[in-house]
Amino acid sequence: MTTPFYIGALSIQPVSILIPIIAFVLMMVLMFVINKTKVGMAMRAVAKDYDTAKLMGIKINNVISSTFGIGSGLAAVGAILWCMKYPSVLPLMGVVPGLKCFIAAVIGGIGNVKGALLGGLILGFSEVLMVAFFPALTGYRDAIAFVILIVILLFLPNGLLGQKQVEKV
Repeated sequence: MTTPFYIGALSIQPVSILIPIIAFVLMMVLMFVINKTKVGMAMRAVAKDYDTAKLMGIKINNVISSTFGIGSGLAAVGAILWCMKYPSVLPLMGVVPGLKCFIAAVIGGIGNVKGALLGGLILGFSEVLMVAFFPALTGYRDAIAFVILIVILLFLPNGLLGQKQVEKV
C-alpha cells in the first residue's frame, strides 16, 4: 500500500487514495445509522432529552453502550488507517490526531456530525494551504489548528453549524 505509483511527475501512494474513500463510506454509513435506524433515533432522543427518552421506554444504558461501541469501532478503523499511512506505533501517537478531532468537532459544532465533518475539512485544508503558501511556517503546522479554534470560539462559540442551546429554568 505504500509503494507509490506515478502519473507523470506526480507520485501517489495507494493508501493516500484509500483512506479518504474509506472515511467517506464510513461517514455515509454513520449518517445512515443515525438518521434511518431505531438505534439512531434512540441516540438522537437521548441526546435531546435524557429524562423524556427514559420515560418513552428507551433503554438508556443500551443506547449509551451502542454509541460507545460505534464510536470505538470508528476509532479502531481510524487507528488502522493511521498506521497504514504512518507505519510505526508509539505510546503517544494518538494525542495530536485526538486533539485535532476535538478541534474539528468544536469548529463544526459539538453534537453535530455534519459539522464535525465540515470542521475536519476546514482544519485539514487550512493546514495544507498554510504549508503550501508559507513553507517557512511548516514547523507551525499544528499551531494553525489552535489559532482556528480560538477564532471560532471568539466569534461563533457554538461552532459553524452548532445551534444555540436554550437553558430551561
